[in-house]
Amino acid sequence: MLTKFAAYVVAIAVHAFTLAFAALGLWTILRNPAFLANWLLGGVFLGLGFMLRPRAARLSPAAELLPRETAPALYALAERVAAATGAPKPQAVAVHDQGLGAELARIGLRRRPVLTVGLPIWLALAPAQRVALLAVACANARAEEGVIIGGARTTLTEARAALFGGGENSSRRRAHEDMALTLGAWAPETTYDAAGTFGRLVGWVVGWPAIVAGFLLDRLTRGWLAQERARAREIAEQVAGPDALAELSELAASRRYLAPLQAAALRGEDVSVIRRGALDRAALRDLDGPGPVAATIEAGESERVDEELKSRYARMLRGLGLLS
Repeated sequence: MLTKFAAYVVAIAVHAFTLAFAALGLWTILRNPAFLANWLLGGVFLGLGFMLRPRAARLSPAAELLPRETAPALYALAERVAAATGAPKPQAVAVHDQGLGAELARIGLRRRPVLTVGLPIWLALAPAQRVALLAVACANARAEEGVIIGGARTTLTEARAALFGGGENSSRRRAHEDMALTLGAWAPETTYDAAGTFGRLVGWVVGWPAIVAGFLLDRLTRGWLAQERARAREIAEQVAGPDALAELSELAASRRYLAPLQAAALRGEDVSVIRRGALDRAALRDLDGPGPVAATIEAGESERVDEELKSRYARMLRGLGLLS
């Protein structure tokens, strides 16, 4: 597809722009290392190259990685659903006490596939809906932008945040006003003002290409990413069934499962009692559709997963009680 090729060209240009700053910094220093000015200017260019470097995705600090030996049933279920969707097999599974969904993402420099599951919604779902949740996460992972385009997006995000995201520092402004009141016309301009002026100049050099490149990437990737997401939904429906997926979508959009969980947490109910109540409230439609689903979960398997996560549920419910 021509637009996808053009998106790769823009992304590669972004990476080349980043490397150019690093190369310019090294050249400035090595051209005449005896001069301090060369080191200062070269350091600025190296700093810009470092700031604009692409970032690898990271696991949320609030997520907890589960050792495989403590959650074998959850790992087996995640791997089975990933295989059914054609997504990479999760090498690790994490849980998030405040997560309201699930995501399969490539984490770190080694791009390890890591599945993160939100505990509040997981506790509230019926078995078939749990398969749908994992199927959506795994199918969406197939629609990722890749290292080149995704890395360019992180570079552009960092550039916009660094150059356009912050406002004036009020403490520095008050310090300058105090000096002006005390010294009048003799009040000197602070080094912060000089640094701000230099930063604005750098912003003109780096900022406008970042805006243009970001706009081009958004326009060029919009169409094929929409097609990939539509294809991901089709795959999720094939794996979990359209009825379970529709029920999951309605439940996730309304978040009507949160209030009962918070109320139960405030009452201090046991996790098993809360789980039984969640199953009673799960109004699944008839799943005996015309086409078989590719991945299923038995009630006993779902219960084993709950037993593996019991201590994490208790911790999550304590947090929900505090949030209430």
